[in-house]
Amino acid sequence: MPQPVEVRRDVLISKALSYLLRHGAIKEKLTFNDQGYIPISEILSHQRLKSYKATRQDLERIVTNNDKQRFKIDPESDLICATQGHSIKEIAGELQLMNRDELKKLHIYHGTYKKKLPMIKESGLSRMNRNHIHFTCDEYSTISGIRKTANCLIYIDVDKCIDQGLQFFKSDNNVILCPGDENGIIEWELIEKVVDI
Repeated sequence: MPQPVEVRRDVLISKALSYLLRHGAIKEKLTFNDQGYIPISEILSHQRLKSYKATRQDLERIVTNNDKQRFKIDPESDLICATQGHSIKEIAGELQLMNRDELKKLHIYHGTYKKKLPMIKESGLSRMNRNHIHFTCDEYSTISGIRKTANCLIYIDVDKCIDQGLQFFKSDNNVILCPGDENGIIEWELIEKVVDI
């Protein structure tokens, strides 16, 4: 059983990985491909991970044990990536395009906070600084895609979204992602309902 100090260290390494793999690769001058994979050797030699004396075994443990399956290692190429949540525009990620029939079988929702609803009603759901708006659904038993502290769910109208030309993708960890329209928005008119939780 990991000790509290080890658990805290793993959390700190995981946060450093999230930053480097999702947001910081360009700023930190890391080599990445369009799927977001970065050589493990570069990650381990980066100061953010060196400061925790992170090893290959640490990375493998964190990838395996991450509660939201945020990371993935390709052992053949010795690369690591984040499964979703990127803000780097050059990273497309390993995403599967979903069609209307697949989407219609699901009840897709975005978790948020009641206090944000007036702003969302006015300007729509926004991807903000990320590449996609994140959704989940009950059907996928998804472990990621919604904050645990969210207190309301915004369900989208799949038909209206697709009729507007919006595309939806599924990540390796079953998060449903939509880039929104050309401005990164899903307009309020495309929302089906809001449910308190």
